[in-house]
Amino acid sequence: MNYFNGIEFVCFGDYCKNASFFKERQFQDYFGIQYNHAGICQLKINDEPLQLLDAGWGFFTAPGEKYTYGVRPGEFRHHCFICFKGERVKTFISGGLLDLAGDKVFKVRNAENFYQSMLALQNLLRYPTGFRESLRIHLLEGILLQISESPASISSINPTLLNNIDVLRKKIAENPQLQWNFSKEAKKISLSYPHFRKLFRQAVGLPPTHFLIECRLNMASRILLSNNLPINEVAGLCGYQDEFYFSRLFRKYRFCTASEYRKKHGV
Repeated sequence: MNYFNGIEFVCFGDYCKNASFFKERQFQDYFGIQYNHAGICQLKINDEPLQLLDAGWGFFTAPGEKYTYGVRPGEFRHHCFICFKGERVKTFISGGLLDLAGDKVFKVRNAENFYQSMLALQNLLRYPTGFRESLRIHLLEGILLQISESPASISSINPTLLNNIDVLRKKIAENPQLQWNFSKEAKKISLSYPHFRKLFRQAVGLPPTHFLIECRLNMASRILLSNNLPINEVAGLCGYQDEFYFSRLFRKYRFCTASEYRKKHGV
């Protein structure tokens, strides 16, 4: 096999405002690098627990596995992916460049550099087969190398701590309007706040404060679509006494104002 042969690129895409809801997929004969550049991605691999992937996180897809992923209703994310197959994939796997034996979820060290690498390869893939084939291979290997150098995954967390964090995650999701103090929550499980924050992000996919914001905005989205309460009252019900701060957060994470969201998605 010639070094620059053995890889067939099946498909690729870059969707800046992807709204595909939670759906199940299986990949029959090809592998993929699925990258979440912005927004929140829900992910479930086979029968493993549901994970929330923040910006800068991604996951591998492989034949024979069941993947369920997407966004929650009314949300968006920036999804970038490249899928490929061929004999050279075996070399990637045996050489450790494509690690499918452990946790398929990864966090890249430099999100912008990684995203630009994905775009560079996608730009080449728009040309006919054979055009700069060697550069395509080098770019793909560079992307896989960036992933292989990513931080430790969720599997490295102590199971007891992981369970404690999961219990806390559920409590926050059920009552996001409460005034959560994460320094106190860290002390409850005998962790310093920096260590707690690191483990929480590994386990949940988001830092605790960011996760709380997402839960509150999800609550706000439901309230906005269920009644005509003024925006300041919606903010208060979700734990924000400052309407202007709430409005800034809503625009930042939902790409529109609360009023626009209600008008667009309301019935």
